Amino acid sequence: MGEKAHRVLLIEDDARIRGEMEAALVEAGFEVQTVESATLARAALAARFDVVLLDLGLPDGDGLEICRTLREEGRDVPVIVVTARDAPERRIEGLDAGADDYVVKPFHMDELLARVRSVLRRTQRTVADGRVCCGDLWADARSRRVGRGERELQLKPREFDLLLFLLRHPGRAWTRDQLLDRVWGLEEAGDTRTVDLHVRRLRVKVEDDPGDPRFIETVWGVGYRMNDQLG
Repeated sequence: MGEKAHRVLLIEDDARIRGEMEAALVEAGFEVQTVESATLARAALAARFDVVLLDLGLPDGDGLEICRTLREEGRDVPVIVVTARDAPERRIEGLDAGADDYVVKPFHMDELLARVRSVLRRTQRTVADGRVCCGDLWADARSRRVGRGERELQLKPREFDLLLFLLRHPGRAWTRDQLLDRVWGLEEAGDTRTVDLHVRRLRVKVEDDPGDPRFIETVWGVGYRMNDQLG
């Protein structure tokens, strides 16, 4: 028997676009459920999906509220926003709401399929012994150990927390405010310069060249992400 098909929830109110996306996804080997409203989406999300494709302009609400609700409930299903809203502030708003990626209409179907496959690779990249890896960089949450290949590295507790968080979400861009919230917590969070300081310290310890980082990338106008192209 082959691998079980990944399940995709497609939330799109435009019947033509929904049909084209569904056909392309099915042809690519995905199992697809489609809905055309926020109300139907909330009902469908009682089931498990491997990725959600989310239009924002729904007839009965803003799709970002669906994304925010998923994250508030602690659900980590990957969400790719697919929308005509292309302004930079809209992209940041989508990422702040918890989206893993943001695709602007009109788009090439091959690009969308590549984004879906990329998000699935990111979220499933955990090796059998519990480590999360990016290239030869690894961290283990149970033992709180981190290293490059066979060489173990020494990090301070908050540096480890930040690195582990980024490793668990490779390829996803996080704003500084999001990192303060997710890593430091609202009660302990300082200002965004705290994030920049810890990223600089981490780069000194984990990168071959901190001035030209391979692992922890700067996303200009947004924040930081862990490179997802290192295998």
